[in-house]
Amino acid sequence: MTHRTALPAQRPAKHPAAAVVAGLIAGIMCAAFAGLFPLPAHAQRWQLDYRVHVGGVAVLDARAELTLTEGRYSVQVDAATDGFLGRLFPWETRSLSVGTVRPDGVAPIRHTQSGLLRGSPRTVTLDYGPDGRVRTQVSPPPEEEDRDPVPEDLTRQSRDPLSGVVDMMLAGHGEGCQRTVPIYDGRRRYDMIFTDRGMTMVGESRHSVFSGAARQCRVSHKPIAGYERTPRQPFWQRGGGREERPPVDLWIAPVEGAGPPLPVRLETDSGFGGVVVHLTAVRKTDQTAERPAGPVPSPLR
Repeated sequence: MTHRTALPAQRPAKHPAAAVVAGLIAGIMCAAFAGLFPLPAHAQRWQLDYRVHVGGVAVLDARAELTLTEGRYSVQVDAATDGFLGRLFPWETRSLSVGTVRPDGVAPIRHTQSGLLRGSPRTVTLDYGPDGRVRTQVSPPPEEEDRDPVPEDLTRQSRDPLSGVVDMMLAGHGEGCQRTVPIYDGRRRYDMIFTDRGMTMVGESRHSVFSGAARQCRVSHKPIAGYERTPRQPFWQRGGGREERPPVDLWIAPVEGAGPPLPVRLETDSGFGGVVVHLTAVRKTDQTAERPAGPVPSPLR
């Protein structure tokens, strides 16, 4: 059993911030960070492996590849269900977000997501204009899924799920993870509401490479638009209203020395039992160039 004990509050650093982080389960991509980390002048790539346990059984593996330099970021996440959940709910996905880092936060350039849900392909491409508008290409389209398209005015100045994570990480400035991030994933518009729970201890576990002090952030999900008119019982729902999700507790801490704070543990609830996400491996490489961002989309008109 993992034990966590509250630690005294620590005063955050006051120098410019940056961090590298990636998501764990698509749709829950959310984080906040425990401290501030200076932007690297050369590219740093972090590869993070996670294993997701539901009701004590390993059901999903995820790999996050994070690249950050001064002024630019790239985040890629691959995940797939496994074991009994893979048979009940076959799902795999690859997501990639690239963008720039500005003094006031991140500016996404492009987000792509492709995957299979019960054997059916699903794709999303989001291209971001300089005025905050988002050009959306999504398959299958909303009308085939019994959902209304998200109005354009609700997508302006939003973040894709992965860029929302990076934006949260860069927003430290002494606030911990107290923040609301507007998310648009190509189908749904929702807010991720972060509440700082302070520093706690993450106990040793044979499933994880991390133990020690970490900042705990509680994340709530506020649905806004784009949800199915007749909601189904999703994986995380415990019953009740429109795709209501239980809160998520996320722990973030540096894994090596003076490295950036990274997601080291996640806990939430689901209709199948408790969900725990463990960090199982971390690898870091320095490089002279970032992951290519692909063709930059033409400006929106």
